[in-house]
Amino acid sequence: MDHHRADSSFTTRQDLDARLDLHRRLILSSLDGLSEQQARATPVAGRPSLLGVVRHTAYVEGVWFGEAITGRPRADLGLPVATANSWKTRRTDSIASVTELCERISEHSRSNLADLDLDDVVTGRSPRTVLSLYTHVLVELAWNTGQLDILRPLAESIRD
Repeated sequence: MDHHRADSSFTTRQDLDARLDLHRRLILSSLDGLSEQQARATPVAGRPSLLGVVRHTAYVEGVWFGEAITGRPRADLGLPVATANSWKTRRTDSIASVTELCERISEHSRSNLADLDLDDVVTGRSPRTVLSLYTHVLVELAWNTGQLDILRPLAESIRD
């Protein structure tokens, strides 16, 4: 059997979507079993909390699969205008509310991407191919997943 031959029934788009979904699950699961205090704690001085990193992932998707495709402003999407604020948790944030935000943004992303091909050019922010958007978001989500892998054990060590 030739293991180097591509399976023609599995497309690049399906692969990208599967990888996005994997990172989305990993990111949300980083909050599983934590208390609200542990999720909000900043175990490394000057770094965001787990909840802040998860909140930032919604921002990434919202900017690149929302604003970049539709041209709708970040504020209309329920996102901070400034990137620096995307890492900060709000007083009213909870594990449930940030999870809901991530799920809502992910559904919005899926909807915005549904009728687009990878080589389509979108002009919501500046001209980019859909493949370029996927690549950017996947890199960001992978990076954030790594951050969460480092922060999770530190947050777990915090006792309520």
